[in-house]
Amino acid sequence: MAIDWEGVKRDFLAGGKTFRELSDEYGCHPDTIRKRARREGWSKPGSEDGKTGQGPAGSGKKRDDITGTHRHLWRGVKKRLQRGLKSRDLKLGLEELKVAKVAGEVLTHVVRGEREVWGLNDNDGEGVPEEIEEIVKEMAALTAPSGTDETLE
Repeated sequence: MAIDWEGVKRDFLAGGKTFRELSDEYGCHPDTIRKRARREGWSKPGSEDGKTGQGPAGSGKKRDDITGTHRHLWRGVKKRLQRGLKSRDLKLGLEELKVAKVAGEVLTHVVRGEREVWGLNDNDGEGVPEEIEEIVKEMAALTAPSGTDETLE
């Protein structure tokens, strides 16, 4: 059975219905509607509050999408860090730790920039939550060359 996407879009843009309500009405999963709405840039009228509205410069992204993406990317960094720490092969483990360190440092800057653009700097003003800064510091300490007491800056 084909989904009436024009009807879904019309009802979504009219507002007042949740993804769950739309999915029940049109016979598909709520995530299917959510993904299509995101992909096609559907935006409810009057949703410029940043939570549900379009991103900066019409990026088509939503604030919640950005923070979700950050969480997803940090999980990837964490997995690399764990693989590096668990590896029985010293050379391979060290390479994983180095990749995790670099990825963490780059991601910290990306998160800081995106949080600034989205106006999400609600913590210490730096734009990156303290726990992320701590993870990056731990990775730096773990990947410091052997024989040094301090990490390289």
